[in-house]
Amino acid sequence: MGESEEAITLKIVIIGMVVIFLLSLSVIIFFIIYQRRLLAQQKKHQQVESDYQKELLKTSIASQEEERNRIAKELHDDVGAMLTTTKLYFGQITPEIPSDELQNITEKMRSFLDDMIHNVRSISQDLRPVVLEKLGLVEAIHSLAQTINDAGKISVHFKNNTTRTITKSKELNIYRIIQELITNTLKHADASKIDIELKNEGNTLIIVFADDGKGIDLQKLDYEKGIGLKNIESRLSILSGKIFFLESVSGIKIQLEIP
Repeated sequence: MGESEEAITLKIVIIGMVVIFLLSLSVIIFFIIYQRRLLAQQKKHQQVESDYQKELLKTSIASQEEERNRIAKELHDDVGAMLTTTKLYFGQITPEIPSDELQNITEKMRSFLDDMIHNVRSISQDLRPVVLEKLGLVEAIHSLAQTINDAGKISVHFKNNTTRTITKSKELNIYRIIQELITNTLKHADASKIDIELKNEGNTLIIVFADDGKGIDLQKLDYEKGIGLKNIESRLSILSGKIFFLESVSGIKIQLEIP
């Protein structure tokens, strides 16, 4: 005897409810798995970002230590030695010393003091360039470019198209970044020309740096970065800036964006 319509309808309803339950369960399981994967990916990304920030901090500290050691060495080797020598000359001055010998010692001491003043100024200039302090970033870059051009080994072309004032507190880091880029080119690129441009896009300062040297392998940049590039990234992180490597026919082309 066949099943009644009510029994068939009940079966269909039950089967439908089971199917809906299974579909709902599948959606929930899929959502849970997706959320777990998303959280794992976010955690991995945060770990990578944390490692990157730690690496930048280590680079910044190493760079500062290297700078301190260099200055300490210059003070010890140059200024310290000159002060010691000057002290020895002072020790030779007595009431009985002949006038011609006194004059000779005085001239030597004056020469040592002049050299000391020059060296101290040079160290001070390295710490914060005078032209940067007095005339600002643009003139400091012009001066840096002129100094390199005068050496005759490579030509530097600097173009300033900025329309906004650059914050004083950011000038030194921006100057050091450009200085580091130029140094990297001089050391490694075997280039004959450097082009530097400053411009604005909205509230962002854009720095475009290019040379016609050997270039770099962009595919290796994720796991091979020299101390120079790490120094640049470290300073950029302080400025909340970003670095982009642009396609170039020859050499390297870099765009820096600083808010």
